Amino acid sequence: MNSCARRRGRPGRVALGALCLGLVLAVAGCGSGASGGSDGSGASGRGPQSRPAGADAPSAAPAAKAPGPSARLPIARYSLTTEESALLSKAERRAMAACMSRYDLPYDTVAESPAGSSDRRYGILDRTEAQTRGYHPAKPADLGLKRPSDEAWQVLTGDVGTYKGREVPRGGCVAEAGRALRGDAEPPAAAKTAQEISVSAFEESRSVPEVKNVVADWSACMRARGFTYASPLDPADDFTGRPDASPQEVSTAVADVACKEETKLVDTWLSVEAGIQQTKLAAHGDALAVLEERHRQQVDAARTILARAGE
Repeated sequence: MNSCARRRGRPGRVALGALCLGLVLAVAGCGSGASGGSDGSGASGRGPQSRPAGADAPSAAPAAKAPGPSARLPIARYSLTTEESALLSKAERRAMAACMSRYDLPYDTVAESPAGSSDRRYGILDRTEAQTRGYHPAKPADLGLKRPSDEAWQVLTGDVGTYKGREVPRGGCVAEAGRALRGDAEPPAAAKTAQEISVSAFEESRSVPEVKNVVADWSACMRARGFTYASPLDPADDFTGRPDASPQEVSTAVADVACKEETKLVDTWLSVEAGIQQTKLAAHGDALAVLEERHRQQVDAARTILARAGE
C-alpha cells in the first residue's frame, strides 16, 4: 500500500488496507508487476517504503535473512516486526477463508508464506534477487498465488451485496478479515506522524555530506563497470514497465549490489538516517507510544483468530 511514477523518498508502509487484498489484486492483474513502482505487497520501490512505520496493514513475510536497513532504523520500533507481520498475514488469510467458507467458496489465492522482494530503502540490496530478477519484484506466480474465480472475487472484495441469497459483508471477506484484526477505528494520528518521520528523515539524509560522498563513490564504482547513474535510486527507473528482466537489467542490478557492498553505502546511509530519526523521535516519543499498543492489540487478535482455527 500505488504509482509507478518516478519519485524519490516515497512513504513507507502506506495504509492500503489488508495485505491479502494487495496480493489478490496482484493475482487479478491490478497490481504492479514491473520494477520500481509498487508498495509493501512485494514490489521494488525505493526510499522509505519497505519497512515504514505506523501503518496498520501487515506486510508479506520475506524469506529468512538478515534484517533490511529499514528494520534497523529507530522508527522500526513503531512498526510491526517481520514475525508480527507474518502472524497477522496468516491470521488474515484464515479469517478470509472462514468468511469464504460461509458461501461455499474456496479461498486459496495466497500461498502460506509468500516471499516478495526484500527491503529496498536504498535500492536493491540482495545479490540473488539481482541475479534472478534484476530490479523486478517477485511475480504473483512466484508467490504461489492463483487468480480467484469471478464469483470468489466478488465475495472477497464486496463487489456484490448478496451471493446466492446471503448477505456479503461490507467490503467483502477481505474487509471483514481486516476488521477482525484492526477493528473499524481509523489508524491513530501517530501513524501519520511516524510515516512523516520516516519520509522526512530519508529525504534529509540525502543532503548530508557523508551520504552524498558515499553515493558519489557508488556512482564512480558503477561507472567503472560501464553504468552511468548518479544515485542508487535511479537504475530501476530504466526498467520500469518491462515484463521481464533483460540481461542488461540483470547485469546492471548485479553491479549495483556489488558497488553498494564495495562502498559500504548501506552502512553509511543507515547511520546518517538513524541519527536524523533519533532527533525527530525525541520530540514525538510519547505520542508514538500509541502505535506500540495498537500493534499489541492486533497481534493478540491474530493469535485469537489462529487459535479458533486450531493453530
